[in-house]
Amino acid sequence: MLFKLKTKSMIISINILYIIFNARKKIKRNQIINFDLLELKSVDDLINNLNNYSIYREPKYILLFDYFDSPVCEDFNAYIIFEYYKNKSFYDAYYILNEETELYKSLLKENKTKNIIPYNNNNQNLNHLFPFLLNSKIIIQSYTDVKFQKIASRVKYIKFLYICHAVNYFKIYTIKYQILNVVKRKQNIILSSPYEYNLFKKLNLYDENSMHKGGLARYDRLNNIKKNSSEKECILISFTYRAFNNSVYEKSLFKKNTIKLLTDASLTSLLDRKNIDLVFSQHHHDTRRGRNFSKNFSSTIKFIKQKYLSHFIEQCSLFITDFSSISFDFMFQNKPVLFYHLDLKDRINFVEKAYMKIDYNNSIYYNNIFSEHKNLINKIKYYVDCNFTLENGLEKKYKSLFYYKKDITQKVVNIINNIIEAD
Repeated sequence: MLFKLKTKSMIISINILYIIFNARKKIKRNQIINFDLLELKSVDDLINNLNNYSIYREPKYILLFDYFDSPVCEDFNAYIIFEYYKNKSFYDAYYILNEETELYKSLLKENKTKNIIPYNNNNQNLNHLFPFLLNSKIIIQSYTDVKFQKIASRVKYIKFLYICHAVNYFKIYTIKYQILNVVKRKQNIILSSPYEYNLFKKLNLYDENSMHKGGLARYDRLNNIKKNSSEKECILISFTYRAFNNSVYEKSLFKKNTIKLLTDASLTSLLDRKNIDLVFSQHHHDTRRGRNFSKNFSSTIKFIKQKYLSHFIEQCSLFITDFSSISFDFMFQNKPVLFYHLDLKDRINFVEKAYMKIDYNNSIYYNNIFSEHKNLINKIKYYVDCNFTLENGLEKKYKSLFYYKKDITQKVVNIINNIIEAD
């Protein structure tokens, strides 16, 4: 019995040494280390070894990822930073990318997958990520992820930087869950807006030295957009999802008022006369639940999948939403945004129960906030008639929402370099 215990202990120790050895060199994609075969205590021993011995404190990797669990998310802030570092850094930059995304498919087709770590959503085994993770100097992410972050957060030499996928202002519940509860340790964050900074400071999620004033790297692209003259003028509508079950959803004011907006006869008539498209993008969490609005309407409305959203953010001239952070993309481009809280009076209101209580007096809305259908339609007509020109003073107010309006990628890179080089 004693011999068996000693043998088992030796096997575990050898496995740990094997993992540590391989974590200190570049690992090929197919060279898998099977963490699942080890007991949890073995992983604990691995982390302790990495923390205690200085020989393991010289990592050279920058590991980046966006929301690699979801193939529909195409706002790749971390990928932009990865592209910058790939050929311009002493550190090796690696990027985790879902194989189902259009980005991965195009990179594979063009044979440009160098330093791309593929991830398949159907295979939840993350073993091939651990060697990269444990050899990383810093992990940069635009979405927080729980799959390996809890283990990585226990390795002292790994630094974290949350660069965000959007401006975090409307969704306090999400902020608290993703940032506060996922990793119980100090990490850094890059913020885009003074409003965002003040919110995070109020919530006390980060100390002041960990909050860096920067922006979203993908906003640099918005500065260089040339509107396609062959495309029709368009108005984009996109609401955030509702978490209640489908039976409640079917009876909700959210569904009722969404249909009412999309079928408004006076609005449809106006847009037809002006040759303007009404583009509707349904949140992917709703479509996953089988809530497909496009089944209920004629071809007069253009329904798009969320993976094509970036194109219409660039091309459309007006945005209508409840509290989507896409509103900041439009404000950045000096395009008008109308906030429509279409289920404010619903007793099962998702906004009130699960996210945040909207401050209707907050200047961020600039009087373009509506809870009544008629008032919203009148304001849409106003913007159509004035060719989507911002009201007086709005451009200045929109500008105040952002720290920077140009060269944002370089500013983000400068912040990253400072974090890496800091003791």
